[in-house]
Amino acid sequence: MRSLRRLVVVGATIALLAVLVPSASAASHKAFYLDKTCSSEVLCTVQHSDFQAIPKNTEITYAPGPASGLVYATITVKNGSTTGVCDWNQPGPVVLAKCTFDTGTGRLTQFHLAVDVTTDGPNWFWNGWYWFGGGD
Repeated sequence: MRSLRRLVVVGATIALLAVLVPSASAASHKAFYLDKTCSSEVLCTVQHSDFQAIPKNTEITYAPGPASGLVYATITVKNGSTTGVCDWNQPGPVVLAKCTFDTGTGRLTQFHLAVDVTTDGPNWFWNGWYWFGGGD
């Protein structure tokens, strides 16, 4: 009788852990803000970032993307980098582009970033979310 009770308790514990562990290990999204100035269409320099791994003076480079209105953006930091795609095919007058980064190398391994791009003229702003982990 005791062994049956232990078996039920162990089985219930395993079932509970199977449900809780995936949600506990899911990455939480954190607010992201960055502003930058650009010396050309292919090179921008971060002026401020609230994400420590992308400090002031970090360079962001751009290259033509796979289709019209898409541009590759690469952020290179000490001990890592990440490349994403910026989609300039946005309908609104305020949000000019949406950039998405899915992973990186070094200290930006499993780094994900999704931002809206806006400007006030000389300055460009990225506002959105970042997280570390396997996906969305």
